[in-house]
Amino acid sequence: MSRIAIVDDSRLARMFAAGALRAQAHEVVEVEPSSLFAVLKVLRDDPVDLLVMDFLMPDCPGESLVRACREDPALQDLAILLLSAHRDDAALLRMKQHGISGFLLKPLDPAVLVARVEEALAG
Repeated sequence: MSRIAIVDDSRLARMFAAGALRAQAHEVVEVEPSSLFAVLKVLRDDPVDLLVMDFLMPDCPGESLVRACREDPALQDLAILLLSAHRDDAALLRMKQHGISGFLLKPLDPAVLVARVEEALAG
């Protein structure tokens, strides 16, 4: 199946999403967002088909990560699915302009997560 990176400052959220995706035979890389540069290094060094990421992270702001991916030739075409416990329509519009694949509100429903991941991977 596909390789998917999950970036979320909540260890529990990463484990939950990873479990739902591994149950569908996806290979999952869980990434601790210690900094924007650390996440970008993992994504460059260990390529994935999809980035599933929290939007609100203190050490690695989601908007900054999306923009950095779009500016990086190695990551500019990476499919990105945003997760957030809070809906911010203005930020979501900005991220759609950067070509995100979708957005999901937390708490996540595993079936909905898997469906949205499949849609994002299908392009």
